[in-house]
Amino acid sequence: MGKEIKDHVVGPMPVEDFLDEFLLNPKNHDPSDFTSLFTSASKVEVFNMQSIRKEEDAYDLFINGMKPFAPQLSFVNSSKHADTKNCLAFTFNIKPDVCVYTDGTSQGCDISKLEVNVEFKWNDGYDTFNKDPGPDTHIVSATEKAFNTLGQITSYASAQLGAQYRTHTFSVLIVCNCARIIRWDREGAIVTGAFNYNDPHLADFFYRYARASPEMCGVDTSVTPASTEDAALARKALKLPTTMRMFKVAVPEDPAVEDSGWLTLIIPQPVAKGFPPVSRWTRTCPAFDLLNQKVVMFKDSWRVSIEDVLPEGETYKLLKLHKVRNVATCIAFHDVIHPIPQQNTQTAKFGSAEWACPNRDVAKKLITLHTLHRLVLDIVGEKLTDYARSHELVQSIRDALFGVYFSISRIT
Repeated sequence: MGKEIKDHVVGPMPVEDFLDEFLLNPKNHDPSDFTSLFTSASKVEVFNMQSIRKEEDAYDLFINGMKPFAPQLSFVNSSKHADTKNCLAFTFNIKPDVCVYTDGTSQGCDISKLEVNVEFKWNDGYDTFNKDPGPDTHIVSATEKAFNTLGQITSYASAQLGAQYRTHTFSVLIVCNCARIIRWDREGAIVTGAFNYNDPHLADFFYRYARASPEMCGVDTSVTPASTEDAALARKALKLPTTMRMFKVAVPEDPAVEDSGWLTLIIPQPVAKGFPPVSRWTRTCPAFDLLNQKVVMFKDSWRVSIEDVLPEGETYKLLKLHKVRNVATCIAFHDVIHPIPQQNTQTAKFGSAEWACPNRDVAKKLITLHTLHRLVLDIVGEKLTDYARSHELVQSIRDALFGVYFSISRIT
């Protein structure tokens, strides 16, 4: 994944700007509280990375060092405990060195509950990023070892964003006594400049994260856990196991109508996929419509946000208006409006920043704006590979071609 994500990485963002942009201190918080806490904590042995000779010895030192700044979070040494439940689509182990949770009960690596992952490298050769990139030098180092590390940390972000409903996520990369913080979304990644582990920035990051709202941390709060009763109804209708985690989401029937009705759906936990986290990242699944007590098809994707490209829900409306054959009916759709601007994709926006390397014009061309779009179809189709006879396959392709033909001939 390293070479695939390279051109979607923006940096090095000054770490102070990064924290103030993406993890604002709460308004009722006194910054001097952190300053005094760091002054006393930094004097203890847990901040002495210079004494570490083996990478494995750094994990618990780091955990003990960060705990005082974020008692609301649990830091878990997950270096020997891969997620074997949620990451079956990956051909390698998803096993960050340290996993950070909010529930206080998670052990090992559980990517479906992960908040922040931390990866360590104890050899400068494995540093993903150039320490001093210039206008014509990419932020990502061009060595094979660097790409391997980039692929590794990208896979962790991809797995987390795939197994949860999130708008973005954060991770930390520590190479010897230097650290960087990374923000991931569907456009790519924004990485800070390198800073010394003993500087206050890393502790400040976790201090702020522990006190930030779920939205600021990247949780998509438009999707919430389903009630026990609704979850049981949906599992039965969707023929899912009783252990499946279920969520609730609402989609308007027509976003152009001010008082439009909303469909409330119960959907299963999403599945992590083994490819990079950028682009549309379409997720579809059968869903249970609570109002109409029936199964429908739910689709969640990050559409390309370009003026000339219609949102998919609008395209379905246009096809129906022109009576195009063999097209499912879209019964609800919208672009998701996030409660805070930090939940919007940010990578393309900062691709043109003064500090962004390589040349900002190049970065701007490579990274495309994306917007979260959801829609609901009135029918759940069968997989094209599940045909009983070849006649069914041929007929399905024929019907699809008719739909394409009529959409072109009647609309264009």
